[in-house]
Amino acid sequence: MDMDQPPADRRVPSGRQLFELIPDPWRGWLGMRRGRRWLRATRFAARHNSRLPPDAPAVSFYPMRLEPTAALAHVMRRLGWRIAPFPGQAELSVAWHTGTWVKPADARRLPVDALNRRCVDVGKSTVDRLWAEAAGYSISVDPRSWRGQMVVKPIANAVRGGQLIEGPLKRTREDVVYQRLVDSRQGDRIHSTRVVIIAGRVVGAYEKWRPYPHWFRGPELTLPRPPADLYSQAEQDQLLRFAELIGLDYGELDVLRDNDSALIYVVDANRTPVRPKGLPVEREEEWFAPMTAAFAELLQP
Repeated sequence: MDMDQPPADRRVPSGRQLFELIPDPWRGWLGMRRGRRWLRATRFAARHNSRLPPDAPAVSFYPMRLEPTAALAHVMRRLGWRIAPFPGQAELSVAWHTGTWVKPADARRLPVDALNRRCVDVGKSTVDRLWAEAAGYSISVDPRSWRGQMVVKPIANAVRGGQLIEGPLKRTREDVVYQRLVDSRQGDRIHSTRVVIIAGRVVGAYEKWRPYPHWFRGPELTLPRPPADLYSQAEQDQLLRFAELIGLDYGELDVLRDNDSALIYVVDANRTPVRPKGLPVEREEEWFAPMTAAFAELLQP
């Protein structure tokens, strides 16, 4: 895993780099993200379905549409499943929403057996609370009394803004969570893992490596690993317990292991995961094969 540290870049930032510095939700509004996603998903569904027979098994998605970058899009291609409109005839329905919260009215429109129908809140505060319930210990800290480094992150999902700060704080915010810094460094790399949950089973996992001190973003190397190599059976049971509590029938969990205590912490729940960033092309089949097999079992009589 020879991944060189990125060189310092002293060039004038490009327009794209400056745009990425704009915080959400303003960046999404300025970039017309919702409209672009709808168009991309619509075009993808048309292309995808054009290659398949009309009687192929179909899957519907709601309230958002499946985009080509989603990991499930790769699985659908491998299985030869069509993307059905919602509402409509489909063998399987998936609650699909890339945001943090699903509106109750949208959840009620889904079939009662839709995957992730109960997973309506993946905000960081909910993840923290349910992980403490599942594992018996918490990653959260009281920022008014915690002394030393801690992590502050927006509660909303997919909003960049994680940073290290020093406690204690005199003033706190309601739109963020405060967490202990989980030291998962291995040498000059920051190590994390991600586990795939499908229908109450751990079906895959991978390691992520990022050069220190890039705790929250930066170049990544992703390598698939058997779940048993990364988590004990007791830890896998904890992960499945957490998934059940948060209503995650399909998705991926970001997991950190603390060097000092060896405890694992779930720090994020992803119900619409994309193809892993930094996954070598030659390792794609190794990654997607177990997921494809697990989804194929869902439609078996």
